[in-house]
Amino acid sequence: MPPLIPVSIQHCQGYDPDEVREALNKTLAPLGGMSAFVTPGARVLLKPNLLAPRLPEAAVTTHPEVVRAAGLEVLQAGGQVFLGDSPGVGSLAGVLRKTGIMPVVQELGIELVPFRTPVPVPVPAGGVYRSFLLAEEATRYDLILNLPKFKTHGMMTLTLAVKNMFGTVVGAAKPGWHLQTRDTVRFADMLLDVWRALSPGLNIMDGITAMEGNGPGSGDPLDLGLLMASPSALGMDLVAGDIAGLSRQRHPVLYQAVARGFEGAERHQVQVLGEAVEDVKRIFVLPESASRVDYRLPGWMHRSMRKSLNSFPRLNPDPCTSCGLCTGICPVNAITLHPRPRTGGTVNREICISCFCCQEICPERAIDIVPGRLLRVLKKINLA
Repeated sequence: MPPLIPVSIQHCQGYDPDEVREALNKTLAPLGGMSAFVTPGARVLLKPNLLAPRLPEAAVTTHPEVVRAAGLEVLQAGGQVFLGDSPGVGSLAGVLRKTGIMPVVQELGIELVPFRTPVPVPVPAGGVYRSFLLAEEATRYDLILNLPKFKTHGMMTLTLAVKNMFGTVVGAAKPGWHLQTRDTVRFADMLLDVWRALSPGLNIMDGITAMEGNGPGSGDPLDLGLLMASPSALGMDLVAGDIAGLSRQRHPVLYQAVARGFEGAERHQVQVLGEAVEDVKRIFVLPESASRVDYRLPGWMHRSMRKSLNSFPRLNPDPCTSCGLCTGICPVNAITLHPRPRTGGTVNREICISCFCCQEICPERAIDIVPGRLLRVLKKINLA
């Protein structure tokens, strides 16, 4: 019988630098400390969640103090620290400045590594895909230290450690994967294979201020007060889903991981250390799209009823500034802005694939989610 996968949980009530550093040390201690993962001279890549240029208090990105604490621990263990990502909006440097992480980078002497060069990276045996074009810059290191943010997500319900590795897909290729996969099951399979292709050796989750509601970019901050650490991104996601009160059926990445028999997808394969899940559990407000049931349908029914059982974005003309980010990122060109500025736009549901990239990057929270006809009926009778 394989050893249990450790997932460590510790309280941390705020982003005071000393408090975060102390909490991180306590979180890592049951795993052997940072020195169990970083040997002297090792090259370590920090991979935070850098979705878009938002202020730290918006809870859209990994907080700078979590990046600082992780970087300091790597340096103390004798490692060399690098930081890389391919943000959904803006340049790496621009996002780091807006999120408050750039001063940490400068203070600790961290070398920045923008993800720019896609190269084929093979997927281990058991993958749905044989390989992916991922950032060559993410393949050069002795350890990838994955630094996700604990957030809800319009398409995946939660975006955690596994999905944070999607940031290694370079730039405009991200919407392309939404177009290629088109549905929740295949997108979840793709995320699992990207994670397995690069296999971060340590995952530290910023759940001090999490996000609930219409995440990952338009949700509401939630004071969860937790740091988590694990060598397994999947095991961490499993425990995080339990903390958020999410059933497996509503957690597509975990749902597919169970179906594919991956280690860390079942509760009996994981050992929780530190705080007990029951003591830190919070019922999250989920995205309005989280009631979708299309990915759990048989194939024949899914094809004929997907639109009616799905949710769709709708532009709210009041906060909309006609910035055009939504039209630029939509992989199927389903959004048309009205000719008069600040009057919103329309979404063509016939071609919309419900990836919610538009909502994810909208800086004004101007994109609402509305259910399809049959889904509205199911919601009324509490079946969705």
